[in-house]
Amino acid sequence: MKRIVIATFFGLVAGCLCAAVAFYGNLFKITAVVLVWTLLNRALMGFVIGISALKLRWGWNGSLLGIAVGSVFSFYLFMTLGPGPLPVINFFVNSLFGLMIEFFTTVVFKQPVLAAVPAAGRTARV
Repeated sequence: MKRIVIATFFGLVAGCLCAAVAFYGNLFKITAVVLVWTLLNRALMGFVIGISALKLRWGWNGSLLGIAVGSVFSFYLFMTLGPGPLPVINFFVNSLFGLMIEFFTTVVFKQPVLAAVPAAGRTARV
């Protein structure tokens, strides 16, 4: 449970960073809806990283899940701003946000990836 809370928290931190860069860099107009959408997407990214039970090294886990969940935000940028460099750049920056969330969760706070729970009635083979 601690892993999920920590990862979701750092997802919100990533959302704040993303919104701050977009606002101060004048990348696009920040409204309340865009701010909530950004924070929600990054918090969801952190939550998904927190509940992940993929058998990957922490760096790959964060990067791949960051791209998978963050691609929704990239698609949103593509639909609102049209084709251009920002949606493509954001697609790859999602990997960095996922890596950051996973780094702080796994390495700094020492919360490893949760092990898959065996199905009821089955014994785990050692």
